[in-house]
Amino acid sequence: MPFPDIPDRVLRIAAIVSGVAACVAVSLGILLVSTNGNIGSLWGAPAEDSLASSAAQGKLSGSHETVDARGIVHGKTPAGIRYEIHGRGLGGATADRVTFAAVGDVFATDMNFEILDSYAGSIGDGEYGFLPYYQELAPALSSYDVKFVNQETAMAGNEDGFSYSGYPAFNTPDSSADAMSQVGFDVVNFGSNHTWDMGEQGIKNSHQIFERYPEMMVIGSYPTQTDRDTVHMIERNGKTIAFLSYTYGSNSFDKVEDFPNTYYLCPFDKNAIKKEVARAQTVADAVVVYMHWGTEYTAQPDEMQLEYAQLLADLDVDLVIGSHAHILQPIKILTGSSGKKVPVVYGLSDLITGWTKTDTILSAMFTCDFVWSKAGLTLENHACYPLIEWSNGEDVYVRFLKDMSDEDMQANTRTEDVENDAEYLRTFVDDLGMDVPVYM
Repeated sequence: MPFPDIPDRVLRIAAIVSGVAACVAVSLGILLVSTNGNIGSLWGAPAEDSLASSAAQGKLSGSHETVDARGIVHGKTPAGIRYEIHGRGLGGATADRVTFAAVGDVFATDMNFEILDSYAGSIGDGEYGFLPYYQELAPALSSYDVKFVNQETAMAGNEDGFSYSGYPAFNTPDSSADAMSQVGFDVVNFGSNHTWDMGEQGIKNSHQIFERYPEMMVIGSYPTQTDRDTVHMIERNGKTIAFLSYTYGSNSFDKVEDFPNTYYLCPFDKNAIKKEVARAQTVADAVVVYMHWGTEYTAQPDEMQLEYAQLLADLDVDLVIGSHAHILQPIKILTGSSGKKVPVVYGLSDLITGWTKTDTILSAMFTCDFVWSKAGLTLENHACYPLIEWSNGEDVYVRFLKDMSDEDMQANTRTEDVENDAEYLRTFVDDLGMDVPVYM
């Protein structure tokens, strides 16, 4: 029977949470089977080396492995390459491929603190909620095997002298990570020009928060140099996908040479990129590289983006994902020096920010399939699904343009700088010159 006294938003969020809980339950069941029912390998001491090593196959054959209390595999190849695997033993939606989805930047700003406050607890109680923003996006994301998002800013908390803040030094409530976990993201980038905004303690606090959610693999910022030197991989259907991340610079330092270290934030460095891509290719079945790059509020890639995109294509990476410009940029297919075709997603824009300028709340979800055959790996079914922060004066949340009528687009109270929303949005996306199908 219906529940007329419960707001629709609450019911939608409950559905998201219950669906994610079901997925977690299934995932845990698979993990239990993959470790021969050894509960201790998941929740207690690391699994016996012999048990973990029996699962090392393919490029990892002969590696020494253990499984920690969170179910994460830690290994070292005979050649000395360290790696970790999230999701050992998990399958995908179909056995012949791994489906992938990526969305853009998430952070709290001066424009959405009031919205976030209304989404959790009572107004003014210091609690903030991100989950309602995902009420339409989460069900769509749930159909993909591996899901990526960018946590743009540090989560330093609101104690010990810290307070939540927007521009220019951002400090996002830790409920952002909780919402990402509930939505089901598998890979979270935490490397950007704002990573250092709250100093070293802000970075440490952020990593402590991420530790609560071992189902999410964090890249782009690492607690130690050893962790950066470790190849971080997601496994689905017995195939591993490694993720690397680099950032052009930091708002907190004039130049990269001033960085206290290069593991809290991994700067652009061609030699390091070449070395780390080669290392990842040695142990992983696919390599994805995230690049925090571009000229802000510019819809086309700049010279640095073009240079590094071609470098990565020439290194035979399998996919490049980018953001930073706070505006949607094109998705192109580059040809590497070996002849390999490499999709480059130059900029997915801001997913959740509360901005009220149309260009900055238009973003996208990029999707593709990783398909392995006797001939090797191919990426198939590339697609771009434009998104926008939307409200009709009530909830603010992210919607797919493809599911909106012209009237829905026009009703968006977040786009008051545009007169004809549907025409503007379609023209903006068309002018980008995408090399992949766009659904809007």
